[in-house]
Amino acid sequence: ITALVLAFAQPYIPVDESIQQAKKHAVSIYIDNSFSMDAQNEQGRLLLNAKQHAQAIVDAYASSDEFYLLNNDFRGIQQRALNKDQFSKALNAIESSARTHNLNQIYKRQKNILEKSSSDKKDIYIISDFQNTISDLDINSQDSLYSVRLVAVKPYTNANLYVDSCWLNTPNPQLEQNIKLYARVKNNNSEEKREVNISLEVDGQQKAIATKDVANEDIIELNFTVNTLGWHKGKLSLQDYPISFDDDFYFSFEVKPQLNVQHIYESTSQASLEKLFTNDSYFNYSKQNVKQINYSSLNQSQLIILDGLKDFSSGFQQSLKNAIEKGSTVLVFPNADLNTATYKTFSKLLNIDHYQKLNEQEIKIQYLEDKHPLFDGVFETINERLNFPKIKQYYTIGQQSRSVGVPILILEDNNGFLNEYQLANGKVYLSSVGLDNSFGNFSQHALFVPILYNIATYAGGKQNLFYTIGQENIPISTRTFESPMRLFNNKVEIIPDVSKGGLWLANQVTEANHYELKDNKRITKAVLSFNYNRTESDLTLLDEQSLKNLSEQQANVFFLDSKLDNLSKYLQDLNTGIHLWLSCILLTLFFLLIETLLIRLL
Repeated sequence: ITALVLAFAQPYIPVDESIQQAKKHAVSIYIDNSFSMDAQNEQGRLLLNAKQHAQAIVDAYASSDEFYLLNNDFRGIQQRALNKDQFSKALNAIESSARTHNLNQIYKRQKNILEKSSSDKKDIYIISDFQNTISDLDINSQDSLYSVRLVAVKPYTNANLYVDSCWLNTPNPQLEQNIKLYARVKNNNSEEKREVNISLEVDGQQKAIATKDVANEDIIELNFTVNTLGWHKGKLSLQDYPISFDDDFYFSFEVKPQLNVQHIYESTSQASLEKLFTNDSYFNYSKQNVKQINYSSLNQSQLIILDGLKDFSSGFQQSLKNAIEKGSTVLVFPNADLNTATYKTFSKLLNIDHYQKLNEQEIKIQYLEDKHPLFDGVFETINERLNFPKIKQYYTIGQQSRSVGVPILILEDNNGFLNEYQLANGKVYLSSVGLDNSFGNFSQHALFVPILYNIATYAGGKQNLFYTIGQENIPISTRTFESPMRLFNNKVEIIPDVSKGGLWLANQVTEANHYELKDNKRITKAVLSFNYNRTESDLTLLDEQSLKNLSEQQANVFFLDSKLDNLSKYLQDLNTGIHLWLSCILLTLFFLLIETLLIRLL
């Protein structure tokens, strides 16, 4: 009789101690559809495997429950509740996506979606390969209303070979001159060196091939030339399987016709400057006296050299500031008889350091910052006996309270010989010595040409060779742009928002490729190259023990073994407990049989 009464009472053993019997469940299931889920395991593609787990999860619930399906695309429709049939259709439609999010973002979004539901029990499922780069889960909720279930799908191997990034040896490549391209190649999670065959294509033509054995990470050099001005489209390629989304790496650069160099002097111009820039057709060199300045030309100049000016007007100072903010570079060489008050006012305007006093004594340069970009390719080796310029006199440079200068060469008294300052889109270089012979021999020294040449070259602006899909703001100069601007490739047309800070894309770029930026007259203003996010390329995974530890630390977190033969049955037990009514019925029948046998025997 007791067993029969218990059967009608429908007893159960809860698998999750925090779970109470719920009338209705709200279930949010996240499917990681990033490119890393294209890897394979014994059940096939990880994304397909994840979909099968998601369907098994839904099958474990009642038809009256409500379901929410989330993936990396973060579409508005994913906040809508679905029934079982709608969920299955939406699940089948999921494809790989270039978008990535860390799992903490995913978890918070799932909670936000479920907060709108009136269901008395809410379950969150995260189905992923749990890459280290995104697995920053911070679950500290003790709310028994929520239950978090983690389902990990693992590939056969997490080794991956890919192009991580690239850069050129010069910020402004020139016509028919050798250009060095450096490609960083990574061989992640491989126990052996792998032979990498990498090819370089520029404007649709193969330019170079290189082969190198790569252990973990290496830099491969490729050389090429271009013979036309304007924008050029490049692509680095290698082959790897099964993860192939990162086998190609897109980049683009502009070969500019000339860089404008404006030389402004006090009474006589330094012949060393004129000789340096007139001998190279890449520079459009012009000079003018400080008393006869053409102010309109300042904004058109990439480099403005102030050569030994004693004094200059506040209007000229403001014009220089405007030019710097728009991207120009100003290089200052002092006069032995300068007006320190004027220069201090100018320094405050730009928030850079100022000239304090002239030291009429010899001093040596003690240090050169050889890692600075200005010295790229200048020295094969650096030694302590490096021959520096002789200095007969120099200015002490006083620091402004909020200025941040980078010393490129440093004197024995720790005063800067040449300092660099960043201001908005442009730069200022402040020299503690002038170019005439009273200061020393800097203008005749071997360091003069590479330093001035590289300052001028970098004044053309450092080019961004590539951008990452998901990067919403593109920081490029838009001062010559006229809205509306459009991005084109052979498949899509995108209309970005144009502002002083650049372009706002709002996640409209979804495919790695080159995109031409054109104005309303269809004239190409720039070429932007986009690549998939390389955080997806690092297939280092969070180990199962770490996930189990998280489950043990939090009462409402469960790690589900993806190898369970019957995931639906396990989840039913997890949700409702292990039901004992059938066992009670069997006990009732067993006791009746025993009672009948005893009666017959007696």
